[in-house]
Amino acid sequence: MRKYFASNLLFTLIFLVVIVPLSYLLLHYVFSSITGPVAASEPLSQAGIAQNSTNRDFSEAKDYAERVTVLMYHQIIPEKKLMEHHFTEANELIDSIVTLEQFTEQMDYLTNQDYTVLSLKEFEEFMIKHKKVPEKSVLITFDDGYKNVFEFAYPVLKERGFHAVHFLITGLITERTHPFTASKLQYASIEELIESSDVFDYGNHTHSFHRKTEEGSAFLTTLGEEIVKEDLEKAIEWLGHSELFAAPYGEYSPATLDILRDLGMKMAFTVSPGYAEPSNHILEIPRYGVYPFYTMEDFKYILEQSLKD
Repeated sequence: MRKYFASNLLFTLIFLVVIVPLSYLLLHYVFSSITGPVAASEPLSQAGIAQNSTNRDFSEAKDYAERVTVLMYHQIIPEKKLMEHHFTEANELIDSIVTLEQFTEQMDYLTNQDYTVLSLKEFEEFMIKHKKVPEKSVLITFDDGYKNVFEFAYPVLKERGFHAVHFLITGLITERTHPFTASKLQYASIEELIESSDVFDYGNHTHSFHRKTEEGSAFLTTLGEEIVKEDLEKAIEWLGHSELFAAPYGEYSPATLDILRDLGMKMAFTVSPGYAEPSNHILEIPRYGVYPFYTMEDFKYILEQSLKD
């Protein structure tokens, strides 16, 4: 009996320390693959996150902006993590993806050329209160709430001291934080939102209406006003303090604008190219989408055109 005691004890320890945890991880992986990510059980509003209060004094700026470039991104993925499903049948990167390498080069350009990346608060005061901001000012925005933005874009922005706005499909934010997996389309977790709130302010991109009908029309412009309003109210309640909105696919109608006014939205953003000016309709602020086929010359051109009279 004593002869086998040491080996039995060693086997038991290995079983408890190695086999059991590995089995748990395997079961968790299989379960997650079958059931998919679980929506966050608690809203962001319960985390007590306030809007970023950064509101700098630009009174010593040499020149002031008449208009501001608002940039729009969706997904940021490193080149080495791109997979077949990230490309079209023509072997072109899908429009919603900008590589991490492209994004980093673009952010470096903003830094090296002395652009001011505005906080949401600063942009809001520029649009509503005619706050003076430097001539070379931009606002950075993201749509949808993809995990890869938090995984890859967030560190780039944080390192440079940049702020950004992220419009979330609130019903897709997950309860648990899962490792980034390039083969899956993943959304951020509630934990990731909280940890990244030093860079991101969060906006409303609907709760569950980032969808289209079988005929290809956006829910926002197809379904009844009361149903749409109810969905947007869910997102507002989930977010808490947010008073800004971006329409899925950039599709909206006069009725949508009426709903936004009823809900007290301060600003809403489109996907129509153009520059943001205080004279713009505050619920139809234009944005320039940044796409994978844009060269650095294209990126520079978008920024430079805002500086011309």
